[in-house]
Amino acid sequence: MKLIFRIAFLMVLAAFCFLPAVAQKQKQNNWPIIIRKGDQLFEGDKPFRFMGLAAPNIQANENQVRVDRTNRFPDEYEISDILDGIRRTGGRATRTFSLSVYHPDDNGMPVYFSGHRQYNEEAFQCLDRVIALAHQYDVRLIIPFIASQSFPSVRGVDEFSALARKPKGSFWTDPEQKADFRHFLDFILNRKNTVNGILYKNDPAILAWQLGNEFGSYPGDRGLKYDEWSPKILEWSLEMAAYIKKVDPNHLIMEAGGADREKLIADPNIDVISDHLYEYWNKMSGKPWRLSPIAVESYNQCKGRKPLMVDEFGLGTTENIRELMKTIRETGIVGGLMWSIRSHRRDGGWYYHNEGGTPVNSFHVPGFSAGFTYDEVRLLQLLRKEAYLIRGIPAPEIEKPAPAPILFLKSDGFTWRGSTGAAFYTIERAESPKGPWKVIGTGLEDSVLAEVAKFEASPEASEPLTLFADEWAAAGKTWYYRIKGTNEAGDSEWSEVLKVQH
Repeated sequence: MKLIFRIAFLMVLAAFCFLPAVAQKQKQNNWPIIIRKGDQLFEGDKPFRFMGLAAPNIQANENQVRVDRTNRFPDEYEISDILDGIRRTGGRATRTFSLSVYHPDDNGMPVYFSGHRQYNEEAFQCLDRVIALAHQYDVRLIIPFIASQSFPSVRGVDEFSALARKPKGSFWTDPEQKADFRHFLDFILNRKNTVNGILYKNDPAILAWQLGNEFGSYPGDRGLKYDEWSPKILEWSLEMAAYIKKVDPNHLIMEAGGADREKLIADPNIDVISDHLYEYWNKMSGKPWRLSPIAVESYNQCKGRKPLMVDEFGLGTTENIRELMKTIRETGIVGGLMWSIRSHRRDGGWYYHNEGGTPVNSFHVPGFSAGFTYDEVRLLQLLRKEAYLIRGIPAPEIEKPAPAPILFLKSDGFTWRGSTGAAFYTIERAESPKGPWKVIGTGLEDSVLAEVAKFEASPEASEPLTLFADEWAAAGKTWYYRIKGTNEAGDSEWSEVLKVQH
């Protein structure tokens, strides 16, 4: 009888041990939902402040999407790579991007809004993974619903109207369009996560719902009169904020601009005020180059009333960004998110993105020589320092890279699935799968591209780059290869051995 009991116990224990990591961490993680008190945010009885990276591709890859679309929605590895990169740089929050809307010019690209009152389950299962994995990495999520812009493969409010065969601009005022958006809100707020089983409206991983992305761009991008459209955007924002609070009274609501800020601050259903601060934008529009005075002015307007969050900043010099981070920390601004992080690719290398023709490309943690034009390494080190200073705790030691990389063979060499946190890689070769091993490449970086804009325009952009070629292996023989990632804290585990016939 004791033997049977012992076997049963071991079976239960084994079953628990092989639960997905998300599910196990979920049981350990008893987060409180973030709340607002005056102009500050709180995690239980402790102020919640953060510095981190925005993650606009965490819910849908927009660049380097394969022809078969299989990597349009990030998988668990890619999502984890982003979240762990944010965690390793001290971040406790991030912001997704707006949920994509169907447009015929996007050639069948899978989207979140697939039709009139139709929502793509594949896409929302990706968002389920993002929310569930956020628990594992102790990162809270800001989720904007819809873009004011019409970005390729994302699209926004005008495409939302087109799904209902409504004219442009009707999104903001048409009663049927408002009912359509409330239908979506009912769907997303009441959705039960297919990974962790928690209703979205009850999930503490969600820091805030944001009404959308940069509503102030709507009239400007279309050559419309701001004074005419701002009241429409305000009325829509206040109406939808009230509806969200009715369905989901738990979570914070962040406005999306485009309206009278004083009225947004005064509204009881708007919890957080948002700023996007970019040196590049300011230079283009003739505004002040320095970002800190703008942040101080915004904070003074919100002080004592509503929390202010700089949920996008960057595209500037290290000095300007350093000053802005310090200002965010030294005022009562609750947090800031530098634009932006991209993940490793599941099939090798990284995703890349150039920021509007500026010298700035996407950030790859922990930073690489390919990012020298925008001071990537130094900015990420600065970000990590500020992330712990704003939290009021000492920065911990750097962690070793993880997980083990995976080596892939290409026709002209090798690529590999990277190890989060790795600064460089070492490849070894042997004549037997058990060795002895010989180093054939070390100090190898997997972020290797400087001219991202050219890469994005290339017809080969959907395929991973070749990162290493072994030009010394004798032909006509079978060779074995393995790879590991390294940073200042140590090494990852070795990859599985790859057998290659030369």
